[in-house]
Amino acid sequence: MASEAYYYGSQPYSTLEVRNIESSTPYDLESSHKEAVSHPESLYPQAVPGQLGFTVENAGTPISQSYTKEASYNATEKRICGLPRRTFYIILAIVLLLVIGAIAGGLAGGLASRHGNSASVPDPGSNATRNTHVLEESKLAASNWTDPDGYAHRSVFFQDPYNSIIARQWDSQNKTWTTRNISDLMVSSTSGPLKAIPGTSLASASSDNKWGSVYEVHLWFLVAGADGDTISKVHSNDPRGNPDYWIYENTTTRTWNNSQLAATWQRCWRDDCVGNWVVAHQGPQGAINIANNSNWNNITQNVVSASAVSAKASLAIVPALNGSWVDGLTLASQRRPGSMDRSTFLGDWNWKQDAGTIISNVDPLSTQQFAATSFNNWTSVLYAALSTDNKIRATMSAGGQFTSFSEITFGQGGPTNFSAIAMTTDAMFYGISGDEVWEYAVDTSDPSVFTSVGKVYP
Repeated sequence: MASEAYYYGSQPYSTLEVRNIESSTPYDLESSHKEAVSHPESLYPQAVPGQLGFTVENAGTPISQSYTKEASYNATEKRICGLPRRTFYIILAIVLLLVIGAIAGGLAGGLASRHGNSASVPDPGSNATRNTHVLEESKLAASNWTDPDGYAHRSVFFQDPYNSIIARQWDSQNKTWTTRNISDLMVSSTSGPLKAIPGTSLASASSDNKWGSVYEVHLWFLVAGADGDTISKVHSNDPRGNPDYWIYENTTTRTWNNSQLAATWQRCWRDDCVGNWVVAHQGPQGAINIANNSNWNNITQNVVSASAVSAKASLAIVPALNGSWVDGLTLASQRRPGSMDRSTFLGDWNWKQDAGTIISNVDPLSTQQFAATSFNNWTSVLYAALSTDNKIRATMSAGGQFTSFSEITFGQGGPTNFSAIAMTTDAMFYGISGDEVWEYAVDTSDPSVFTSVGKVYP
């Protein structure tokens, strides 16, 4: 019987029978260096365990002279889990890398989810932004309202370096600013986390209608969609009683990508109705349109034609007197080749596109944002334009006359250069300067003077 198995070192006791008559040479026990032991089932001698074995074909020849180095390596190679050691460690390394990558991805996703964003969330420790409080490209929005007890309330909105929407809110009773992270407050909402575009235009409006008991604060912003940007909104319907409860609504109103937004609460023409929320934006074809809460998807006819305005046109909208009622609207928009012009609401969603130039020589390529406020019982309106060099120009409209101010004087300290601006309807001005948000009061007797009230944030 022939066998192809070779054993080296200590192996189980062999039962191989070796017969001299089948060998090519006589079997010599002395020369083979084997000790003959009796086998219980055979008359033939057996190899002692631990000694080198022979093949039948090469009986008498030591195996060390007949096996190859490869055979020796394979016979002695150690295995782990049935695999060669080298293969096992390669597979182990790959598995460890995959596990580490999955853990890192999970942590990053968790942080992004917490702050209401996914891939758009910048790393505050990277070179993406140098700010720690305010997103470097953040825009600004502000609005005000008066509660049933006569206390004034103001809300200022911006984005932080994590792309979260932050609200700073103040009231004249407590005279303190309170911070609310709207994105964090909406994480548990069934409508999902907010996914505002980083640096999106922001527009805010508040209402204080006593007849309808409508005391609300609204904020509009842009989200990216498969077919382009759309307008989204969050609002607080009980800002005094339950200020941490906000409601999210994602409209299907399409806009020009990176459109600027402007919003206001349009008062009703009589005392026994609530009014409308109004948002001005640039439509996907370039024209300036108005949407309102009666049906966000029922867009008005073009207020300003696409050929008349610039791309990503700066916008501002304020309530206006319409006879003896404050149900009118005035819209300021960036026109080509370079001016801020106004359009006025005529009623029944009809507008007069060209109602006069507010500020001349306003180059669209060097203008960042418009803002506007009313005072003197809605008879005066101040329009401001922020340029790319962070300077502000303004014009006041009163009694059909326009008064221009080539520069604004900022009194009582505070910064004078801003990257984003906003105004409320009670003649307050807000600006982002570096990593801070500041508040100023417009001097209604001399609107070219803004008096610093203090820092809003941080």
